[in-house]
Amino acid sequence: MSRLRHLASEDGSISIMIVLLVPAMFACAGLVWDGGRAITARQHAADLAEQAARAGVNDLNLSALRDHGSDTIDMPRAITDACHYVTVTAPGTSCTATATTTTVTVHVTTHTPTALLGLIGMSSLTTHGYATASAVRGVITGEDQP
Repeated sequence: MSRLRHLASEDGSISIMIVLLVPAMFACAGLVWDGGRAITARQHAADLAEQAARAGVNDLNLSALRDHGSDTIDMPRAITDACHYVTVTAPGTSCTATATTTTVTVHVTTHTPTALLGLIGMSSLTTHGYATASAVRGVITGEDQP
C-alpha cells in the first residue's frame, strides 16, 4: 500500500514538465527558423545593395568621356538609377545612395516578417546591406596595376 501512495504523490508531475518545456521548445524552434530567415535576409540585402551600386555606376557622364576620356559618373542620375533598381526589385525596401565622380555607394534596409518569433513580440527582422561600385573602363589584370 505504501508503494501506491508513493505513485499517487507523483500524479501531475509530467504536466508541469510539459508546461515548462513546450514554450522553451517553441523558443528554440523560433530561433532556428527565424535565425535562418535572418541570415537569408542579410544576404539578400547585401546582394541588393551590390546590384544597385552596379546599376548606378553604369551612368557615365558621356560628355566628359568624349571630351576628356575620363570615367566620370553622372552623379544625380547614378543615385536615381541605383535607388530605382532597389524599388523595382524589392518593393518596400529603403535605399540611400551617394555618388562621387568615380564611385556609387548604396545602403539598403529590408524588413522581413518573422514566423515563430512573432509569438513573443518580434514581428519583423531589420537587415542592412551596404556596397560600393567603381567605374572602370576595360579589363584590369595584375599586369595593368602600377
